[in-house]
Amino acid sequence: MLAAIWKGESMSTSGMMVGILFVYMIMTGFIGLRGRKYVKTFKDSITAGGQSSLLLLTGSAVGMQIGSGFVIGGAEYGALYGLGGAWYGLGCGLSFIAAGMIVTKFIYRHGYVSLSDYFKERYGGYSSRLIYSTVTPLSCIALFAGQLLAGKAVFYSAGLNGNMGVIITAAASFCYAAVSGYWGALVASFLQSSVIFVGMMAALFLMVSGNGVSFLQSGLPESCFSMFPYDGETFVMNTVPTIAAVFVSQGLFQRCASAKSESAAVYGNLFGGILLLPVAFVPVLLGMYGRCLYPGKNGDEVFMLLILEKLPPLAGAILLAAIICAVMSACNSIFAGVSTNIVHDIYRGMIKPDADEKECRQLMFIVNALVCIFSVVLALSMNNIIELLALSYTFISAGCLPAFVGGVFWKKGNSRGAIASAVLGIGFVLLDGLGIADLPYGSVFPLLPSAIGYVVVSLMTQNKKQG
Repeated sequence: MLAAIWKGESMSTSGMMVGILFVYMIMTGFIGLRGRKYVKTFKDSITAGGQSSLLLLTGSAVGMQIGSGFVIGGAEYGALYGLGGAWYGLGCGLSFIAAGMIVTKFIYRHGYVSLSDYFKERYGGYSSRLIYSTVTPLSCIALFAGQLLAGKAVFYSAGLNGNMGVIITAAASFCYAAVSGYWGALVASFLQSSVIFVGMMAALFLMVSGNGVSFLQSGLPESCFSMFPYDGETFVMNTVPTIAAVFVSQGLFQRCASAKSESAAVYGNLFGGILLLPVAFVPVLLGMYGRCLYPGKNGDEVFMLLILEKLPPLAGAILLAAIICAVMSACNSIFAGVSTNIVHDIYRGMIKPDADEKECRQLMFIVNALVCIFSVVLALSMNNIIELLALSYTFISAGCLPAFVGGVFWKKGNSRGAIASAVLGIGFVLLDGLGIADLPYGSVFPLLPSAIGYVVVSLMTQNKKQG
């Protein structure tokens, strides 16, 4: 009986995927309920009660990337560019390594839950904090939409309605977030990323053993075996925004705040980044095999075709369902991040400091619902996962990175400089994104006027009252 199911004699891959997805959702629901023991206050719900271990933080760092741009986008870029398509995944790994080496200790030792906490301590007043707490939710909506596109691709390739996949993925993520809190998101992310890794390695093993490396060499142009098959701007877009954004990402601050110890916070990011570096080549190689096996197919199709047609149906169904669930876990972390910005930073931090737990939880529910709706609308109107993720990274880094780095390493930086930096950075992102100005290296160029604005305005206002 089991052999028949494994070979797909009794059920289609899409049918099994739906069934396995249902089982996964029940399992993660139980995980979420178990995690409620760590949630006694609103702060616990966004920091996992400070109970995250090294293993959990490492796995969740990997899980934050696996499932969307890293896997599906990586396979698409592998089919399109070859080995050079791995640079987005390598950028993900390098971002966590850089964060672990440079800022994780600083964040943990100061007990920051968000960047707004740092801005409050460094710059005072409300203006700079409010800009960050507004920019981050907008960036998170783009990030959420990028995750939903992965769900859309999985549903579509399995013969199901892609747009319905976006809606189902968003709704399930919303429900899970309401139950689990941040701890549940971390645990589920760890488990599902493990399943995806095993599934991708199994798929790659089948490709290599069945076709061999020579199959790639004979079926692909020479440029596909270069690590730099495209122009400099494409290379920068695939790597720099991810690395720059991690230093001011809400996910980094919350992982640090949730850690049991300083070493768990530091090494969780370091080990997660190190693990991602070799794994970045796995979906890319699968995309390359897919291009050879399915010439003429679009890059975003070949990964799913490999899973559906070359893996045993049960294995393919498990991998597809795991990707969907990993997307849900990533979305859950995004919900926690936006709730932190709106409820912790703005409502309780600026508007009503004495807000009780019931008020905070009700507002968190409303905020999550709005994020879910806006993200679904964005996901239904866009198609490229990596471009959407890069947009979210560019938005947050241009608005916040110079003010954060400048504040840490330059004593003369002040709140007026931070505000000018955010306005200029976000302004240039919008100019490029809306097509008003065609900026060179548009994914990172806004950092330049943002940094210049921070330095110049800070120097010009040294004798003026900050706030």
